[in-house]
Amino acid sequence: MARRRQQQDPNPNTQASFLGAQEAGLLGEDTGVQSGNITSTKVELISSMVLTIGYSLATLSNILALQEEEAIEQSRTSDAQNQNVLFRQMHRHLSHLNTRLDSIERKLNRY
Repeated sequence: MARRRQQQDPNPNTQASFLGAQEAGLLGEDTGVQSGNITSTKVELISSMVLTIGYSLATLSNILALQEEEAIEQSRTSDAQNQNVLFRQMHRHLSHLNTRLDSIERKLNRY
């Protein structure tokens, strides 16, 4: 018996998706269906694909919304920290100015 050598496809997913599409009759080869009639298998496959895409899009939108909320929260936190730093700097400057004014007032009261 002679054995045939099967060529190895570098991308095994290509063969699997081709076979899956062929089995579902999407390639139009050997489907046994005339005049483009839609079979229940095709409808089930298409609805499954649409649902999968829908779930993927819903998941992606949830992820993006969470990332946006996180970015907004980080921005608020950063703004609050920056404001806190500015208040501390203003307090130091005002304390220094107050000390300086007190010393000037004491000098003026001496004369």
